[in-house]
Amino acid sequence: MDSETFIKRLERLMADRGLQQKDLAKKAGISSNGISTWKITGALPRADVAVKIADILGVTVEYLVTGHISNIDKTDELAYTVSKLCAKKRSIVQAVVDSLDVF
Repeated sequence: MDSETFIKRLERLMADRGLQQKDLAKKAGISSNGISTWKITGALPRADVAVKIADILGVTVEYLVTGHISNIDKTDELAYTVSKLCAKKRSIVQAVVDSLDVF
């Protein structure tokens, strides 16, 4: 499991996507206070809320909650790092790789 906590991962993912806490809460249909409570208590969201948030952030629920990414060789640092990027950034990396035409 990743050493990054759920709330740190959530904050990083939100920052990567330019989302404020209130924006994420509105999109997920929850209160901003709910997110604040997770920060204070270290609690995790309910499963249905985690699914909504993961979808909004473009990650799997597994990654959102645990930091684990299935089927990625963590010894391949580049692949692991790219797999944690949002979909838009992964597509940019893919475009660069495709333009190199060496793979």
